[in-house]
Amino acid sequence: MNQISRTFVLVGLVVIILLAAHFLPSFKIGDNELRRVNLLSEVIPEPHLDYGATDIPQIPDVPMAPIASSADSSLVSDSTLVADSAAQNKSQAVTPQGVTMISDYAQGPSGGMRHFYAQLSRVKELNRPVRIAYFGDSFIEGDILSCDLREQLQTRFGGNGVGWVDCASQVFGFRQTVHHSFSGLQEYEVVKNPFNTSVQGIAQRYFVVDGPGASFQYQGATARKHLGSWQKATFFFRTPGTFSLATRINGDTTICEQVQGDGQLQILTQRYPSMRKINYTVSDASKDTYLYGVALESNQGVIVDNFSMRGSSGITLGSIPSSVLREFAVYRPYDLIIVHFGLNVASEKSQAGNYKAYTNQMGQVIKHLRQAYPEASVLVVSMSDRDQRTSAGIHTMIGVESLVAYQQIMAAHEQVAFFNLFQAMGGRESMKTLVDKGLANKDYTHLSFAGGRKLATYLVESILAGYDNYKQ
Repeated sequence: MNQISRTFVLVGLVVIILLAAHFLPSFKIGDNELRRVNLLSEVIPEPHLDYGATDIPQIPDVPMAPIASSADSSLVSDSTLVADSAAQNKSQAVTPQGVTMISDYAQGPSGGMRHFYAQLSRVKELNRPVRIAYFGDSFIEGDILSCDLREQLQTRFGGNGVGWVDCASQVFGFRQTVHHSFSGLQEYEVVKNPFNTSVQGIAQRYFVVDGPGASFQYQGATARKHLGSWQKATFFFRTPGTFSLATRINGDTTICEQVQGDGQLQILTQRYPSMRKINYTVSDASKDTYLYGVALESNQGVIVDNFSMRGSSGITLGSIPSSVLREFAVYRPYDLIIVHFGLNVASEKSQAGNYKAYTNQMGQVIKHLRQAYPEASVLVVSMSDRDQRTSAGIHTMIGVESLVAYQQIMAAHEQVAFFNLFQAMGGRESMKTLVDKGLANKDYTHLSFAGGRKLATYLVESILAGYDNYKQ
């Protein structure tokens, strides 16, 4: 066969392969559904916004967006949505230009931002730090976004330390905000089987000692400010028996003790003027001993705990037993609980009914959290923009805006606060803009650390604007 014949054969094979791909149905690899190959997409226009969807979810009407209340009043309405100028003048709420304000649907009582702002206003008077629990999916994995929320709030209100860190982590090499190493631990998390929901911790994980002993070590980092040292380390665990624990601080102070448990959640706290590294070694632990994590924090200021769970829709938070949440609430009270999910819910083939059912379930999750933390502020952060490649270019995935609207309706129904991240970051195709600037990954879904810093700034600006209104 001569060279020309070989070329024709090769072209023919390529055409056959492409035609075969064209007629293949879409299929999944893991949790990712691959789009169909459309060889004729450039010559046969597809209906606008109908690339593969079976039913385009409609965007429901959302309730009016009341912004954060002042300390002695209950509700101030966003001037762009409500024409009650008298109420606005009375409160003199300020909406800084370019800031997407937090909508506070609690109207004064618990659940909205009022408690959190009140705690911030007396942060130097409290005998503990003001704590934030940030629950989310892979969007905040590795402390992305939450690390910049922490840094900016600690710069403004004081505090140091990275907060909660699990005993072991799949992303320990990726996370920049703490140097973490461990050995001899078996991890269990809620999105994988087997998993015993009754013994899980607040991070929806637990760890058992795999072998004669286990160790885990944390060292301060410099990737963000205020992470190099801390004053208090609190170890969370549960055991019905005993185990030996050696705690080594800064490599030169070792504390050995025999731990006696009763099956309830327990903590062991070490205090040190400037802790830069701490190592725990556990030995002689029974199979019923469950280790959770360590909180590294200052005595005052602001602390942000990152609770990311890859692949989670957030609904599994409802599987944490109420008794477990109440135990954690005693040892680790939170002033603000952020609930930020959606990446694993939005789909180009989702229908409005799916989102309504989902947000109904998430509403139950919020009730569940509020029962354990009745005084805490609760802030629902909407799904971000998420884009996808289509025959018409890269566009916002169908259903994202509908899901954001349903999340806002849920926040209003549960009378908690709501932050529209989708709007704050620029709305449609804003994720593409971040990708083009090197601030997000080319899956058009996840952020880089630099992108996390940018989006965290939007959230911090909104929090501080609400705080300024609160102080009026």
